[in-house]
Amino acid sequence: MSNLETAIYSSIFTIILGVIFYVRLWWDGNNLSWRFTRWFFVILAIIVGIVGICVYLMS
Repeated sequence: MSNLETAIYSSIFTIILGVIFYVRLWWDGNNLSWRFTRWFFVILAIIVGIVGICVYLMS
């Protein structure tokens, strides 16, 4: 498996974990606002980028 494939798989896994965490918060009924949702997914996108770059450079 190439470095790029590994980075893509780790990025997808990170996105899935973030979505699962968000759905769990939503399911608990915490009345999530659009502001929280926007910030959550912006931070998730930054984390996914960092994870993808780190995995690509380290593998």
